[in-house]
Amino acid sequence: LQFQYLIVSLLLTFIIFITLNKFNKIINYYRIIFFFFFLILCIGIINFSINYNVFYYIFHKIQYSDFYEKYYVDAKQVAIYTPEQKKNLIIIFMESMEFTFSNKSFFGNNLIPELDNLAKNNISFKYFINGYGQNTTQMALIAAFSGIPCTNITLGNKNTNYLTQQMKTFLPKLYTLSDILKDNNYQTLFIQGSDVEFAGADIFLKTHHFDKILTTKDINKNYGKIKFSQEWWGVSDEDTLNSLKSEILKMNKDKPFLATMFTIDTHCGNPEIPNIIKEFEDNRYNIIRNSSLLIQKFIDWLNEQPFAQDTVVVIVGDHLRMSDLAIEKTLIDIFSSNKQIDKRYVYNCFINSVYKNENINKERTFSQIDLFPTILEAIGFKIEGSKLGLGTSLFSNKKTLLEEFGEEEVKSQLARKNKVYKNLWKDK
Repeated sequence: LQFQYLIVSLLLTFIIFITLNKFNKIINYYRIIFFFFFLILCIGIINFSINYNVFYYIFHKIQYSDFYEKYYVDAKQVAIYTPEQKKNLIIIFMESMEFTFSNKSFFGNNLIPELDNLAKNNISFKYFINGYGQNTTQMALIAAFSGIPCTNITLGNKNTNYLTQQMKTFLPKLYTLSDILKDNNYQTLFIQGSDVEFAGADIFLKTHHFDKILTTKDINKNYGKIKFSQEWWGVSDEDTLNSLKSEILKMNKDKPFLATMFTIDTHCGNPEIPNIIKEFEDNRYNIIRNSSLLIQKFIDWLNEQPFAQDTVVVIVGDHLRMSDLAIEKTLIDIFSSNKQIDKRYVYNCFINSVYKNENINKERTFSQIDLFPTILEAIGFKIEGSKLGLGTSLFSNKKTLLEEFGEEEVKSQLARKNKVYKNLWKDK
């Protein structure tokens, strides 16, 4: 407990004590007991409120922001120019993947050498942070495809999961990445080794023109040899990636395609994955190590295909790793003990982009919402103003909201009410 919280608690307790004493509400024998009781109570209330951002939440939810009025760019209302040669696009969202895992001094080894090399040999932007309302798997999907965060609902809450499943459409007014590509004659595929009904992700995908959505049951039915973990709720990434290869090969060769995939092996709490390497005593380290190897094998496979040069691959973490497992404790210890490191950053890599590596400013601070215009420009589309939603293309010289205002100010503005944002959730 910080010293200032103790001082505030003492002042509140003293005021309560004096007030009750003035009105003769405390018997002399119990004054000391009441004093310490109220002191502990006040400390507990204040500490709880600080830890769970109660004061922050209450303060911001009663205020309005004009952030959307000033900075939101409707993709339907801005000029987007289609390239003559349309590139295929593969987006791989990697569960809980961050650059921290590449640091040998932290873990005794580089857990993701293949991913690390891909980032170094292609385009990778440095300061990718969890944006406000963008820091879960479903939130990351929505933010990356639409350029806006989910700040009015808590995706992941069981009650929210029920509410979203009652929705017939999900943000229907938005013109998203998949909508734009569909309108440009792209085939659209989504594949994930777990169910996507959670928090309404399936409704979002259907609303925004994904032709084919494959999840656990579909993969198991279509590819037969799928291995389910005994203690896990999904299909291993190895099998999902093999399924992705098969689906890509089925695509119409005369039309470009968008293939989006989410990995799940590295989800916090996963106890075991079939057929992984055993380099470390802690199997959670092995799972992370294995995930890096699997992505490299997929890239190797892709490079052997005749359409490789016409395909852009975007590999991004959906968010930072989060839970109280041993590996998270390691991360917390690392960053609390090493004063030279003040931030953890989400993994990202753009392979075969239309932009050349040497001409790109990679020292960018951004979040998931900036992926929307960045990915679109990576495959050759040109955006008037280089902004979509609240996101800014990292290939442009325009500042992102985080670069212009800082993380705390952006969070403060997005946490407040906004009429434009509220209107985006309406069906009509």
